[in-house]
Amino acid sequence: MENNDKLLAKIKKLLNLARKNTNSHEASLALERAQKMMREHRVTETDVALTEISEASSEGAPSHANKTPRYMSMLIEIIRQAFGVQSYLAWRIGKRTVVFYGPDERPQVAAYAFDVLTRQMMSARREFSAGQRRSVKRTTKTGRADAFCEAWVHGAYQVIDAFAVTPAEKGLMEAYYKKISRNFVTVAHRPAKKVRGDEDARGAGYVAGTNARLSHGVDGSSSAEQEPLQIGR
Repeated sequence: MENNDKLLAKIKKLLNLARKNTNSHEASLALERAQKMMREHRVTETDVALTEISEASSEGAPSHANKTPRYMSMLIEIIRQAFGVQSYLAWRIGKRTVVFYGPDERPQVAAYAFDVLTRQMMSARREFSAGQRRSVKRTTKTGRADAFCEAWVHGAYQVIDAFAVTPAEKGLMEAYYKKISRNFVTVAHRPAKKVRGDEDARGAGYVAGTNARLSHGVDGSSSAEQEPLQIGR
């Protein structure tokens, strides 16, 4: 795998040299060399282009259940929209993680933001649940908490901007998914159970979500003070 990565990097370097070199003779030689290597190793232009796509995994996830809660799927989706990436679910050391993939450093930033917002959402969920009366049934508490989280994501969505993904980037991510998804299986999600008081829970969740914040820069660097959530482009 490492040798293949080195080969693709070398071909990519030659192709870039061929495109950018103002000396037509040197550009022609670089292109000829790249094409020869591609023929010898059966490398396609798509293979080379896919080196622009990288992956980054979250530290964890809001739920490790086989059937993921809908609020988790919703949170993943707004991260995908905000950073112009795609994703798939994975298991790592017995826990659920989300792997984001896309061009440049966007997957790393997306994974970081997902972890930050997950912690905030689950903290808000615990605070909300702690305010419920002890006499409330456990299933009712869970249903309300799930409804709270779904609405929390809706609230957070109001303060993000969608990243402008180019057609070329979209095509690359689709090709990358096709390459890696042969053994993937569909993971079902479960919506919040309809329970008494869930509408009030949604109202509280929505308000809490609109106050979502990143306490560090989206690149992982520290910040002197908390800033309102500003992600996307």
